[in-house]
Amino acid sequence: MQLDVAEWIGVAAAAVSLYAANAKTIVPLRAAAIAASALAMIYSALDGLYPIFVLNLVMLPINVWRLLGMRRLVRGIDAAVKGDMNAEWLLPYTRPKSFKAGQTVMERGQYATAAFYIVDGDVEIVELGQTCGKGTLLGEIGLFTPDGRRTATVRCTTDVEMAVIDYDQFKELYFQNPQFGFRLLHLVVARLQRNNAVAASGAIA
Repeated sequence: MQLDVAEWIGVAAAAVSLYAANAKTIVPLRAAAIAASALAMIYSALDGLYPIFVLNLVMLPINVWRLLGMRRLVRGIDAAVKGDMNAEWLLPYTRPKSFKAGQTVMERGQYATAAFYIVDGDVEIVELGQTCGKGTLLGEIGLFTPDGRRTATVRCTTDVEMAVIDYDQFKELYFQNPQFGFRLLHLVVARLQRNNAVAASGAIA
């Protein structure tokens, strides 16, 4: 039996949906889902299947939004690697937390479960004698240490507003897009090199 145009479009939508279901990373999955929704909308409109049309009309902008969000995330960490290592791109994935002056944010040797982004205030990395302020990402190195322990003590020198991102969220972002994980590792190595240079020179920020 010969298929008409609407049925061919329906077959194409099904094929793209199967590809999306088997995609291992989030960017190709979202791109395929966008294409599948667009094709399904055309198919359902031609055949008068309006519930399917409405469903895909809702799904299309959701998948576009998620795809753009992941692309922004990758661009943000790429810019951080090439620039000043600012980590504002992580804020949508964080939760707020406040610390008082003198409080310890993390302690060397402590088991690490999260990273911290300084939204406002100043902290001191005790072992380096280095002060860090707004826009600094701290604690991400613990994600990669063999024993999962903190490598430095961080203490607040003022009242501090932090944005906290759990390591589970880091891992989820990595599995959604390995490119994110590669750039995060690049960022960690750059920070280690900078910290080692500070320690070697005995500089105090």
